[in-house]
Amino acid sequence: MVETLYSKKIPVILILFILVTPALVFINSETQASEIGEFPYPGDDWSWSMIGTQYAHQLGEKGDDVLVAVLDTGIDYTHPDLEDKMWDGIGYDFVNGDEDPMDEDGHGTHVAGIISSVAPEAELMALKVVEEEGGSWQEVSEAIRFARDYGADIITMSFGGERSPLSRAVEMQIGHAYDRDDTLFVSSAGNDNTDNEYYPAAYDNVIAVSAIDSNKEKASYSNYGDWIELTAPGGDSGDRIMSTLPDDGHGEKMGTSVACPYVAGVAALRKGAFPGSSNQDIRESIRDTAIELEGPKVHFGHGLVNAYQAAGGVTPTPPMNLNGEAGDGLIELNWEEPWDQGITDIEEFHIYRGTSPENMDIIYETEEAHKIEYLDEDVINEQLYYYHITALNSEGESYPSEEITIIPRESPTHPSEPRNLEAEETTEGIRLTWDKPFDDGGSTLTEYRIYVGTESDDLDYIASIDSSESWYLDRDLETNTTYHYAVTSVNEEGESGFSNQISQIYSLELDDADPPPNEYPPLQPYEDYPLIPFVNMEPMIFILVVIFSISLAWLTFVYYREYKRKVEREKKKRRTQKSDQRKKYY
Repeated sequence: MVETLYSKKIPVILILFILVTPALVFINSETQASEIGEFPYPGDDWSWSMIGTQYAHQLGEKGDDVLVAVLDTGIDYTHPDLEDKMWDGIGYDFVNGDEDPMDEDGHGTHVAGIISSVAPEAELMALKVVEEEGGSWQEVSEAIRFARDYGADIITMSFGGERSPLSRAVEMQIGHAYDRDDTLFVSSAGNDNTDNEYYPAAYDNVIAVSAIDSNKEKASYSNYGDWIELTAPGGDSGDRIMSTLPDDGHGEKMGTSVACPYVAGVAALRKGAFPGSSNQDIRESIRDTAIELEGPKVHFGHGLVNAYQAAGGVTPTPPMNLNGEAGDGLIELNWEEPWDQGITDIEEFHIYRGTSPENMDIIYETEEAHKIEYLDEDVINEQLYYYHITALNSEGESYPSEEITIIPRESPTHPSEPRNLEAEETTEGIRLTWDKPFDDGGSTLTEYRIYVGTESDDLDYIASIDSSESWYLDRDLETNTTYHYAVTSVNEEGESGFSNQISQIYSLELDDADPPPNEYPPLQPYEDYPLIPFVNMEPMIFILVVIFSISLAWLTFVYYREYKRKVEREKKKRRTQKSDQRKKYY
């Protein structure tokens, strides 16, 4: 009887206890050769390019036919950068129990924008499980079941908490989805700068992601430990990460919450490139192709996620930063080694030259793995030449480097004007972009100069931009005014003429606009940001303690009653046996 009670009633009570108890959950924070990918948002792309996303896109891999479920604060599914990326059913709001997972916080939209920047052809499922006021493990468990039922390939979770019986249902759902449905899970490691394990990231069936800064060092806030599997850019004070925000906006955040979607995006690239891969195949491939970083393994796990090799890249990526200096009857070329050598070592570089982009021939094969310069003396003064470089390993030849143009001449002169100036109206201001000039004048470019006016024949100088940049954001604007822009190139010999002139009317209000990337206010130390408890636990804890105490007292009473009955039965049985023995002797 006692065994029956313990086998049936106690599990029932424990199950009820787990189901009615919400968890403390917190948010971890705060885009012949194919074209190389381009970062799709305004601002710095350091994090996006750090993992080689541009080279994965150059392979043509963008996460086609992959469904990524984003468990977060929801997604602004009307955002122009995301609306075409949403799953047909959009998603579900498990916090409010309805079919509208609109993001009112911004965290989930920022996460979704990062995934979309890495895997722009992947579909996004918005599953709202947390909001500013609260969330629970039960809602997370229900969302995982929803994602399973609708065929999500990857589930990303930028939140976490301590392991306890309260999160058991989530652990079970993750296990079922991983083993039975071939679902891959990715989660952020937390922002407390501790080696304490945080969940769901630390579960065996989840990829735990730590964060690094722009120097490839552990972010000051990132959790760490032997449970970390991969790392990705999360930013830090001064180098936060740009992505989408609600109301058609863009902005910067930092945290392991930001690093997590980079890994989810790379997993989507792998799944798109190799559709038949299992979740374990994908997990092993992005782990095996990760870039090993200098520093403790507990900070980075297997290393920095590598989008290029995960997407199937085996040859080197293109050589970087090709530069040419012209002289009298000669051109000196220099370049940097590729971002990634591929799956085998680089063996040589090929140098291509032509008088037009359509007429390029190999003029030299270095036959040296690390040669990064070449002197071309077979040129004619005042002739325009085009150059690009490729790298080779045993698997083949890379795509060409960025193409440069240069004109040898007896003496340097000022550069030609910038090309293809364009203007775009945004909530942050008027954003200008342009292409570098065909001819640097035989001297290194030092800067670009921006000119603007409300009359096309009266432009004034307003700013200088380093020659490494090719965009500018003008915020000194008045609403419903037409502005005219031109840009010039500058080297040590002088300034070029104007680029093509472009006009743009500004019709938006700047008052509520987010500041541009280089004008964000200084970020407070992360410790100043308290973790957000997603429910008011005090009354709930009191109720649960009362329920537990009553249940324990009832079980104790039942046990004691059954024990007394058993004792009485044993006494009665012994008396009967003694009586029978006495009768036998008589």
